Amino acid sequence: MIAAPVIGHRGAASLAPENTLAGIRKAAATGVTWVELDATLLGDHTAVLSHDDSLERCSNRHGQLSSLSSLDLGSIDVGSWFHLDWQQETLPRLADALLQCQSLGLGLNLEIKPFQWPAQTIAEVLHETISVYWQDKSRLIISCFDLEVLAAYRALDKHIQLGLLFDDIPPLWQLQAQNLNAVSIHCNWQLLMEKEARQIKQAGYDLYCFTCNSPADAARLYSWGVDGVFTDTPQDFLNPAADTTSEYLISLTSPDPL
Repeated sequence: MIAAPVIGHRGAASLAPENTLAGIRKAAATGVTWVELDATLLGDHTAVLSHDDSLERCSNRHGQLSSLSSLDLGSIDVGSWFHLDWQQETLPRLADALLQCQSLGLGLNLEIKPFQWPAQTIAEVLHETISVYWQDKSRLIISCFDLEVLAAYRALDKHIQLGLLFDDIPPLWQLQAQNLNAVSIHCNWQLLMEKEARQIKQAGYDLYCFTCNSPADAARLYSWGVDGVFTDTPQDFLNPAADTTSEYLISLTSPDPL
């Protein structure tokens, strides 16, 4: 397994505003060892964290990210929509998020959100940022729904760990994974079948599912061979007082005493 059985989704999306530095810190405080974050570009090619291509859902502003530059970052409040306690959170640069994760000892699944950007453009910008600000490639998976983007990134880095993102596993998933020399398959847990999970594992790939917020559902996925789940509620998985399922998950994420 490359990542972990429990991966904080967009940081810890139930506890702090998603894709923020505060969210990364909050995730680490729950005990997770890996987080998932989303990366895209502003109009001046500044790499930032954002799941969306617009500001409406998670900020105090309106408009497209492609209309912004790095000079706008300090004025974009991405925390108040979640709670007023987070009103000091501004739209983070990817570089700062990479440094934050590493300072907390977190592994990272970075999902590329290309939106309108050409595959080559966004791959080159993110590759440049990651090359400068991330040290341990064994603690990083780059994932994307867009195979062209992953191919462009692979051409820039022969050794980076790539993950193929699907909602539903397509018939040619293994050929696509082989062509990209991918290490992992990521899919919607609600659409995954046990037979598919076992085929993926038998083929030698890591398998991660999004976005599972139920420890009981996760336990079933683990029994199929799923390596890890992305969750908004890592606190429910890693809290010893939660329930017996959480205790089972804790045993999966605890270091081997031997």
